Amino acid sequence: MPRFLTLPLLIGALALPASASADVPIHSAISMRLVDSHHATIEFASPVLPRKADGSIDARYVFAPGKSPSAIKKVGMHGTDTRYSSTVTSKNAWRVNVRYTVRLKIAGQKDIVQKIKLIDARH
Repeated sequence: MPRFLTLPLLIGALALPASASADVPIHSAISMRLVDSHHATIEFASPVLPRKADGSIDARYVFAPGKSPSAIKKVGMHGTDTRYSSTVTSKNAWRVNVRYTVRLKIAGQKDIVQKIKLIDARH
């Protein structure tokens, strides 16, 4: 009896690390909206992102030099997906309807790189 019990436990233990490091899909388009001339908000929806030991989200945005994004934070839900947001500050004024290259780094998976069009949300 113990011999038959250990095989399923061993298979389950080996399968756990593979599923724990599975890629988190992005279920919505990454959107970027202008707040003012030097600030923009960037948002997307996905299943729950991985967290660090201190509880903060283990993902970040990377932009070109001169643009500094804040930490990604949870801002709500979109159906069963979680909505995440970050504010990006630019040294130079943002240009509306221009595509900016955005790199989303999520722990344990390949970077997501997209060109995102900046939309004027002040109207």
